[in-house]
Amino acid sequence: MILALAHVRMRLLTLLRTPAYVAGTLAMPSVILIFLGIGLADTSAEANAIMASFTVFAVMGVAFFQFGVGIAEGRASPWSTFERILPASITVRLAGAVIPAALFAAAAAGLVILVAHVFMPVALGAGAWLRLGLVLLGGSVPLALLGIAIGYWVSSRAALPIANIVYLGLAFGGGLFLSPRLFPDLLEAVSQCLVSRHVAELAWRAVADAPWSPGSWLWVAGYAAAGALLAGWGYRRDEGERYR
Repeated sequence: MILALAHVRMRLLTLLRTPAYVAGTLAMPSVILIFLGIGLADTSAEANAIMASFTVFAVMGVAFFQFGVGIAEGRASPWSTFERILPASITVRLAGAVIPAALFAAAAAGLVILVAHVFMPVALGAGAWLRLGLVLLGGSVPLALLGIAIGYWVSSRAALPIANIVYLGLAFGGGLFLSPRLFPDLLEAVSQCLVSRHVAELAWRAVADAPWSPGSWLWVAGYAAAGALLAGWGYRRDEGERYR
């Protein structure tokens, strides 16, 4: 436990010493909400749905940039090589990455919620808030695993553009910026196969006090399994190349 906390503290200090990363990760979803979302909410139901979309967007950003870009850049540093020979299990190292990411994701989503409350007629009951929190927690699993896969499969130079493409592609294709009702048939068919669309659907249903679709949870679970496979394969591949 003490060793895991030491890793968490080290990762947090590393991130906090990069103000551009902190500001970008925390502020970007809220800034985009101010420019794109506020004028579209005339009713509480619309405001709730837009807020839910941007909380998913905030969690996605942490998943792809802290895990994807962070791991890829860390692999290129001497510290990463040294860290792997320390007497610490993969569980300890994973905790050192996951806990700071969870804190940043909660802060980014919390800032979105604060902005939405200030500028939009958001109105949710306690049950809806709980369900939205469960969606963000469950949806973060496949997103984080996909981010980890990017981190281990691509180089540090390629990680940022690839993470941006995947991040914005999933956000747009998942209906986080534009209602899927406005999608042409081809884009709608593609959207139905994206993890971001199903996490968003669960979030929209949560804030609307509507029943969840079991199919969306199955898609989330399937993406989590695929992400775990790719992330584990990438980790073993990277370890084999470094220490063979």
